[in-house]
Amino acid sequence: MLPTTPAPEPVTVTVTDPMLWRMAVRVTADHQPHPRHPGRCANLRCVHEAYPCPPLRDAQRAQQAATRPHRFAPGRARVTAVAAAAQRFVGWFRPARPVPPAPVPLPRRQPMATLGLAA
Repeated sequence: MLPTTPAPEPVTVTVTDPMLWRMAVRVTADHQPHPRHPGRCANLRCVHEAYPCPPLRDAQRAQQAATRPHRFAPGRARVTAVAAAAQRFVGWFRPARPVPPAPVPLPRRQPMATLGLAA
């Protein structure tokens, strides 16, 4: 009997890259802990790897990359007393070393003919 492929996982609205997300879901399903050895991966490619194995960690990162972050509620943030709090820190950060003076510009170079040294 031939193995059947499972039905594709339904994609949620937060997924921005469905192909990457489906691949990550499939890898996550393939790399589960071993039933008799929970500290090891059950996949034959990761026989001696500790659980979670590197492919599973990569798949979890791919799932995060394929989804957009949760949006906050629309509206303006209310910040109170920002100016008063900022005044407490005025002049707090000072340079550790004194700032060196600006370099003195070098005189302009003049051609030899204007100096009268040309033979």
